[in-house]
Amino acid sequence: MKSKRCDSSPILNSSVPNILLLALLANQPGRRPPFQIFKHSSSKHDVPSPCILAMLESMALRLKDLHPVFLTVTQEEAVAIANLGAQAYVGMKDHLYDSWLQNQSAEEGAKAEVWRTEGGQAMLEKMQKRLAEGDAAIQRAATLETAVNAEIERRVGEVLEMYKKDFELTKLEEVSVLKVQLAELKGKEHAFRLLAEAHPVMQEKIATLEAQIMEQTVANTKSSHAIGKAGEATVLEILNTAVISSLPYASVKDMTAVGHAADFHLSVMLETGTKAKILVDSKKYKRKVNTTEIEKLYADVDADEQADAGLMISIESHIFTMKQYQITMTPKKKPVLFISFCDLSEDLRKDLTVWAVRILVDVLSQRTSAETESMLANLGGFLSAIDDFMKELDSNIRASTKNLDALKVSRDGLIRTLLNFRAGKSLETPLETAQLEGCSHITKNGGKCGKKVLTGTFCKAHVKKEAE
Repeated sequence: MKSKRCDSSPILNSSVPNILLLALLANQPGRRPPFQIFKHSSSKHDVPSPCILAMLESMALRLKDLHPVFLTVTQEEAVAIANLGAQAYVGMKDHLYDSWLQNQSAEEGAKAEVWRTEGGQAMLEKMQKRLAEGDAAIQRAATLETAVNAEIERRVGEVLEMYKKDFELTKLEEVSVLKVQLAELKGKEHAFRLLAEAHPVMQEKIATLEAQIMEQTVANTKSSHAIGKAGEATVLEILNTAVISSLPYASVKDMTAVGHAADFHLSVMLETGTKAKILVDSKKYKRKVNTTEIEKLYADVDADEQADAGLMISIESHIFTMKQYQITMTPKKKPVLFISFCDLSEDLRKDLTVWAVRILVDVLSQRTSAETESMLANLGGFLSAIDDFMKELDSNIRASTKNLDALKVSRDGLIRTLLNFRAGKSLETPLETAQLEGCSHITKNGGKCGKKVLTGTFCKAHVKKEAE
């Protein structure tokens, strides 16, 4: 007959002393006597077998399975009761074991030995089974770890690829911004070259100053109507000789005799292959063109249903509230460009007019309002920068002119000093030298004022400033 294995029991718990667990185990129905579950030892106390240790680890003790007294005492009292039971068990174990051996027949001894052998074998098989299950669990864990590592590597690769794409997009945006900035710098460099080439015009202005004065004298004798007619004739000649010859299929119509229609109607061909009408208004004022004239041009452009844009040309003065080359929109969103011929030569006036018409053609050739607004914004920024640069150049030219005048005064003073020199006689006193060389006040441009001195070494304008 096959012996029972040392199965786990629900009555054991690690909170109860092991010796008490053994005593309780001995009282379970169907269990072998307690001496059969211990390895025999010559020492005073027996040692639990591996079977019992395994049972202690896997079995749980329930208080309801204990004696009712355990439910009525404290933990210390329960421990004392358990220890007393253990001591009683130890005292009785050897006696009962010896008595059992003495009363046991040879056949019963052999059976007991067989039971012990079978119990050990059963425990060994159970442990081998658990070890095999443990090895299988380790193998599954290794497989799972490999799968997890592969999944982690895949997801990390996806995240890295995503960050790589975001990084590349960011760099592309930065490169685009740099390209735009480079294009703007190239445009400014080109504009600077154009302005540098236009500098001789300023020199021409100095050379033709006397001719302009004479022209101005003649103009002052004319009526405002005659002056206006002269300006209209100037613009019409530029349109006929420069614009019409530069733009294919372009034509101009004189509307000076018609009210509220601007001075000229310029018909041009757009890049889209359609015709466009530009109303051109010319002004020849000594003062700046006022805002009333600007509003009139707006009204004329909007009133003409066939008109697509407007162009105001001021021949001798700037336009009030408008920068040079500024583009604005009428109430009906039609573009109007403002230019001034002030201080420009005849050739530059023609080139500037052709350029202005081409700009309006480019704006009108845009297919959508968004493209038009974008182009106007870009042109506005660029032309504003050009205008500011032109103003700076004009300021430098004026400063250079003042410095030139001061140098001329100094040169004249030096010549006078040379003429007044006589052998054996010292030069003039510092006061006399100042009277010859002019005011010694240093201007913002770093040059001397050079004007005639009033008292001391300064002119009338700078005496008070030096005193302060």
